[in-house]
Amino acid sequence: MITDYIKAMKLGEKEYKLRVSRGEYPYLPVLDEIVSHVEIESQVPLGLVQIPLKQIVGTYSAGRTTSFAANFMPILRENSEFAMKWFQLYDSLAAEGLREPIKVYEFGNKFYVVEGNKRVSVSKYMDSVCIEGSVTRMIPKRTDEPENRIYYEFLDFYDLTEINYLYMTREGNFAKLLDETYPKAEAPETEETDAERKERLRWTKEERLEFRAFFTFFENEFNLRAEGKLGISAGDAVALYLSVYRYEDVKDKSQNELHNDIMKFWKEFDLYDRGDELTLVLDPTPESKRPALKMLLSRVSAPLKIAFIHDKSAAESSWTYSHELGRKSVMDVFGDKIITSSIERVDDDDADEVFDAAVAAGNKVIFATSPKLAASALKAAIKYPEVVILNCSMSLSHQTIRSYYLRMYEAKFIIGAIAGAMLEHGEIGYISDYPIHGTTAEINAFALGVQTVNPRAKVYLEWSMVKDRDPFEEFKKNDISLISGRDLNARVSMGQEFGLFMLNEDGTHTNLAMPVRHWGKLYEEIIQSILIGGYKNDENVFGPQALNYFWGMSSGAIDVIYSRNLPSGLVRLLRAFRSGIKEMDFNPFMGPIYDQEGELRCEDGQSLSAKESVSINWLNENIVGYIPDISELKDEAVDLVRVQGINVGADAEKSVDKTSSEEDGGEES
Repeated sequence: MITDYIKAMKLGEKEYKLRVSRGEYPYLPVLDEIVSHVEIESQVPLGLVQIPLKQIVGTYSAGRTTSFAANFMPILRENSEFAMKWFQLYDSLAAEGLREPIKVYEFGNKFYVVEGNKRVSVSKYMDSVCIEGSVTRMIPKRTDEPENRIYYEFLDFYDLTEINYLYMTREGNFAKLLDETYPKAEAPETEETDAERKERLRWTKEERLEFRAFFTFFENEFNLRAEGKLGISAGDAVALYLSVYRYEDVKDKSQNELHNDIMKFWKEFDLYDRGDELTLVLDPTPESKRPALKMLLSRVSAPLKIAFIHDKSAAESSWTYSHELGRKSVMDVFGDKIITSSIERVDDDDADEVFDAAVAAGNKVIFATSPKLAASALKAAIKYPEVVILNCSMSLSHQTIRSYYLRMYEAKFIIGAIAGAMLEHGEIGYISDYPIHGTTAEINAFALGVQTVNPRAKVYLEWSMVKDRDPFEEFKKNDISLISGRDLNARVSMGQEFGLFMLNEDGTHTNLAMPVRHWGKLYEEIIQSILIGGYKNDENVFGPQALNYFWGMSSGAIDVIYSRNLPSGLVRLLRAFRSGIKEMDFNPFMGPIYDQEGELRCEDGQSLSAKESVSINWLNENIVGYIPDISELKDEAVDLVRVQGINVGADAEKSVDKTSSEEDGGEES
């Protein structure tokens, strides 16, 4: 009917005027003109495809572009021959539906019409969702441009899912979405070809339909809230959402339930859209020590209940053991003002229920002491906003909960300086566990400490979590007897190898020095801040950010203990470094710093910030060794490295199809 054409034309005129007022091109984009500046590597026919109408954005050639505004609505007058054909087509589609598919080119997951511009226009006016079309994909040559890299990630995603109705604005999100949706069978023990692997990972028709229903609800609710406010796509948002909420738990939720989830999760979407990085709080702030007025005016008679949730037991994990020492320390400090409880051996399958139970038991503060517990901690924080929940993690970027960690690299620098001074001949060994955020900073700080007092010494790096490799056997091959090993065992005795030690010729060893974490100091400051009502003041100071309490020697949370047998001159050197670091007058990462390839990583006279230090993904020039890929690690290391790995990317993830138990209590260094 002509009346429908007139309505469509008015929509087109409105869009045209809006674009002109903004100084934008008011007509349909022309693919011919777009690709004239792009090197096309190949054209691939995809056959008949259901094309999302929202992603049909232009025309292939300039012949008909001025007949439509940029939203595909017509702008020619109602008495034109074009208008007559348009409303006749409208009547036909309304009565019989689409009889003949359109023909399009796909470029960058956007579609440009070769034949069927009016069919697209009418279908968009009728609020159709998809239209059938014969698609030819134009693939640009691979470059280092972010947009190009994202498109190639999309090609891999499409190859396995045949999904074209969502897109990403951030690198890595297509791989993340694959990882969080349909976990596939383990890789066979025998090596499989690329074709066999793709077939194993390919989505079934049922999986595609199931995800389409879920995403349609999610996208509708997200776009209603995000339109004009956020720059990330619904694809980015669903990848972030599913990194916290398991797909199996949410895929059957109603649109109203997803609406509620999105509203509660909104601070996380907003933070992600802003691209704000983790804000490191390097020392207790004056604001957190300032009592809130309401706390001064009220008397709190009931003790504060605090739960510590661990993924391992203190008996088997030095990481849990050290946190338990911190818990017992605050019990001594606060006495009857607090009641603490410890929950151990919490795994992925029951973590959500454990947090629910901890809140139900009346705990108002929860410390989750492993990065593996981050997702469940975040879900609990969203679900129970009245409870203060923190997670011990270095790279957790969420606004709803805060994280905490310690600047162990400060102590590692001092230990390295001791090692360099003690070395008479040969080289120094260093054993690390997991290639995660923070650990690489500790390795490099140790190596820089060695280099400061012994420029010619080399540090041989070995990883305890690399499969089929014994660090001590490797050290023996290189005649290495001075070794930096694990920092603390759950049951410490002088007969055990920990910290910096010397292997003696008779098979015994001598402990020389050890870095120490005083978690109790950090817990004491945070609990005191919560008790006086000052905890929330940090958000007022730093704004709506992801906050990490990243404390070091200046706060008393890190120190070095050493053997009485160290030479007095070396003890004076140790104390000098400790004093400088504690007063924050000395930075272990002071330039010039060169990596193994000779690249200058920090210029002379400059220093790496704490944020730059914990993101180090390279090794210092005096280190012999490498940072292992996730595929090289033992099964028990994979889960932690997936969460907090320094070099985990899409390529690494492809090589790992099997995960099992959690890390050994987080003995990261």
